[in-house]
Amino acid sequence: MPAKSRIAELRAVAADVGIKLIPAQDTACRYLTATGPDGWLFREVAIIESRRNGKTEILVPRIVMDLRAGKHVLHTAQNRTLPRRVFMRVAHSLRADEIGSIRYANGQEQIIMRNGGEYLIVAPKRGARGLGADTLIFDELREFEDFDIIAAASPTLTASPDPQTIYLSNAGSDASVVLNDLKRRGEDAEGGLAYLEWSAAADRSIDDRAGWAEANPALGHFLKMSSLETAFSTLPPATFETEHLCRWVASMQPRLVGDAAWMQCRTTIESEPIRPAVAFNVDPSGRRASAAMAWQMTDGRIALVELLEAVGDPIDLPALGADLSALVQKHNARKVSYASWTDKDLARHVPSAEALDGKEFANASEHFARIVLSGRLAWDGATHVTDDLTWTARKPHDSGAWLAVPATHERSVTAVLAAIRAVWQAAAPRSIPRIG
Repeated sequence: MPAKSRIAELRAVAADVGIKLIPAQDTACRYLTATGPDGWLFREVAIIESRRNGKTEILVPRIVMDLRAGKHVLHTAQNRTLPRRVFMRVAHSLRADEIGSIRYANGQEQIIMRNGGEYLIVAPKRGARGLGADTLIFDELREFEDFDIIAAASPTLTASPDPQTIYLSNAGSDASVVLNDLKRRGEDAEGGLAYLEWSAAADRSIDDRAGWAEANPALGHFLKMSSLETAFSTLPPATFETEHLCRWVASMQPRLVGDAAWMQCRTTIESEPIRPAVAFNVDPSGRRASAAMAWQMTDGRIALVELLEAVGDPIDLPALGADLSALVQKHNARKVSYASWTDKDLARHVPSAEALDGKEFANASEHFARIVLSGRLAWDGATHVTDDLTWTARKPHDSGAWLAVPATHERSVTAVLAAIRAVWQAAAPRSIPRIG
């Protein structure tokens, strides 16, 4: 906690505008107003927490403080709704004798104080160019997927004797490049940056109410547990994780299967493979390949195990093909499948392998998700599949179905794609030989 701050002044302004700070807000405000020998102790302050916990509300007294001190404040976000709400609160918190002029028109919001202070909402990208500021506010930082806004807005602070940048957001995804870089800097304890995050511990399941409390410091103050229960029952898991647990996800696309359902299928497989199906997948880079094996057990469940995992720069495909062929023969596999758009080179070295693509792969993707959710899959030791599932999303297909795809191009999911094909082939009815 900072040794010196202007927290008493900010508390007084908050009370004056009708805001009673809860403990988490008070903590954030101590860092926002921390002082050093030359002004603000932290030139950058990031407040990362779940929605509806009051992080945006603390902007009101801080902006009023700045305006009464004659400072210039710029506020930007991808969506103008939040900045406009703050603007209206600030406008109604100031006394009439303090205001020189004010514009309420959408896209032209501006408050000019008699003492020269100014508060302006600006559009992302080029909206801040040519302007000057003492305080720069980025709202909903997770929505910024490139650094253009930073490049455009940062020069506004160069002429200020005591500048500060304030970042507000909940958690993001792989696409939230600005927020992700800020989080990295916070974890590296970069000087001049106060990075504050309230989030559920990474090892807590999504339905762990203790994790909900960790990520929602406003619980018991102005946020009710019933509101989180409603969000949990109605929102997609990825949305609930980012918005209400403040945890990063690989992608905001719907995940193929959730962690809880997948882990419930974990078991010890004691039965021997009987005429199993084998599938393999090679990453487009040629640096990773996975193979999986699946078969029907006597209790009706589909057993799944990892057969092979290979990495290289690039992988020696002929050698890998020889290893795969030996495993296919060893287990007497009745089907071997692959993806034609990535695996043809390897398939040339695996006799009897057949492509499984398009609509059939869409059916296989949906089938995989269904049997996981129904508990009809049994897996053992599938560590690579488990890791890949975090990065596997659902993508709509032209047929009206959907496909399992990597959530981001930077992360391969070869183990999952192989597992999906193996499970689909293992569940297919076996041909019955004719008699006579």
